[in-house]
Amino acid sequence: MRNSVFTSLMMLALMAISLFMSCEKDSDITSSVVDIDNFVDSTMYDMQRDANCGKHGCYELVFPIIIAFPDSTTAEVESYENLRETLYTWKEGNPEVEGRPQLTFPIEVLDEDGEIISVGSLDELKEIGRLCGRKFFRQNGPKGHRNRAKACFKLVFPLSIAFADGTTSEAADRGELKRLVRAWFEANGRDADRPEVVFPVTVEYEDGSTAVANSKEELRALKEECASDD
Repeated sequence: MRNSVFTSLMMLALMAISLFMSCEKDSDITSSVVDIDNFVDSTMYDMQRDANCGKHGCYELVFPIIIAFPDSTTAEVESYENLRETLYTWKEGNPEVEGRPQLTFPIEVLDEDGEIISVGSLDELKEIGRLCGRKFFRQNGPKGHRNRAKACFKLVFPLSIAFADGTTSEAADRGELKRLVRAWFEANGRDADRPEVVFPVTVEYEDGSTAVANSKEELRALKEECASDD
């Protein structure tokens, strides 16, 4: 009888230990996921805040962009959603690596008037962010930024861009748009007048709906309407 009671107590103790260890393991996994989410939110927030870009800023990033990780690897991303996935995957595989990924310059951004700005450094990026004059990020900190890190809209291709010398070129996709813009600045210097999209332009929202802007004023109105709709 005594042996039976002892055996039962031992089994209960082992079950309790196993349950405790399982809870500890689940807690560690949950904590790790939260840490990665926080890392991704903060990184995306910092990138958007620096240039005041995205839904809550004045500018839109012209994707694709290249990001550089602290371990010296790089990745090309096609959208904010792809950026989030790439950051999450990297951090999940490199939990002990300190530091955050950075944008690789030059990059291009689209302003509210349809001008395409080539940005050569982080200092330049922050400067155009300050010149924007809007403070959408004042109410939108890093916490929960996964719900805010998105573009107001994306340009629908093909589209034409006009250069200061009176010429125009058609861009079939985002990659060609970047190549055309970079070729212009390489040939004419970084202080050259900025290329502009040729109106009308069609933009596509996150839900797949589209709108047409027939002028700078209409494009600016679309941006303002989108940025205020949260």
